[in-house]
Amino acid sequence: MIPVTLPQLSISMEEGKVLRWLVEDGAEVTAGEPIVEIETDKATVEVEAPAQGRVRIVAAEGETMAVEATIAEIVSGGDDVPSAPTSAAQGAAAPARASAAPIPRSTDGRRHTASPAARRIAAELGVDLTQVRGSGPGGRIMAKDLEGTPVSAAARTGPSHGLREAVLANITASWQQIPHIHIGGELDGTGLAEASRTAGEKVTITDLLIVAVARALGDVPELNGTIGKPASRVHLALAVATPGGILAPVIRDADRLSLAQVSGERARVVAAARDGSPDPHDLAGGTFTLTNLGGFPVDFFAPVVSGPQVAMLATGRLAERPVAVDGMLAVRHRMWANVAIDHRGADGEAGGRFLAALERRLNELPAGLSGKEGA
Repeated sequence: MIPVTLPQLSISMEEGKVLRWLVEDGAEVTAGEPIVEIETDKATVEVEAPAQGRVRIVAAEGETMAVEATIAEIVSGGDDVPSAPTSAAQGAAAPARASAAPIPRSTDGRRHTASPAARRIAAELGVDLTQVRGSGPGGRIMAKDLEGTPVSAAARTGPSHGLREAVLANITASWQQIPHIHIGGELDGTGLAEASRTAGEKVTITDLLIVAVARALGDVPELNGTIGKPASRVHLALAVATPGGILAPVIRDADRLSLAQVSGERARVVAAARDGSPDPHDLAGGTFTLTNLGGFPVDFFAPVVSGPQVAMLATGRLAERPVAVDGMLAVRHRMWANVAIDHRGADGEAGGRFLAALERRLNELPAGLSGKEGA
């Protein structure tokens, strides 16, 4: 037998909930086929079968399990599938498994993959997924593919309460347990504004911020990493609003990527997070988090550090403001930035140096776009 264990999807993850089984006990599965949805404090993700064989379900739907605990077993060869446990919890879960939305198959038996969010919406609306054309990779059905249904917008938020509660619990624990320092200031955004005008329509302000933040972390490495574990590379987590709450998918090696590569990765991970189908790998391993509310009339806000990371940056809108320049009144682009720091990992002086480095890196962006500046 080959065990199927509950995966650790982030450094701080200690447990997860078996949300729903996508196959019946004793079903024949292939290696790589999604068999169960797991709910963590970050997202709902699928766990795939590690090998071909028949599934013996060990953990019941709704059961919270520790990381690396066995939740199922794959029986291969001619062995019989042992009877599943007859505990009260397992017995109670059987009706829920029977009503769960299965992975859809067409009349010719071909499996249609669908994201967890798409399957939940389809189950609630009674939509036959075999009749839906998927827009995702390999024809995968995404939540947005069900937007033609009359109540799809309401349905999309309905299954998200469990995830939202988990996210709020994680934020509450961080606020209660982490000794926060907040260091903020209004930065010169002249270079950021110029770069935004010349970088191309596919490049966003957030993309430019990611580049500048990654470079600034190279200047102030004390803020890059987790408590007791400084990081040599910048794996930048980006706070993304989703129907189920805030997720923070990670843009890996952000300090090594070109602006075009950053823009492509940002678009990919944000789309997956908002569609309810993030890759578990994209939710783990962040060394620093950026949260940007510049698209709203927001100047300043105080973020909560995402433990065990050392720090997190919040940025507001880029706006023209009256400022004194050489004793004269002028109008310049300015942007508020506020870095939150876990005092156990760094102090306020490091936050001040980081904001100074960030301002410098923002104003170097136009030269970088013209090829006059190195990383």
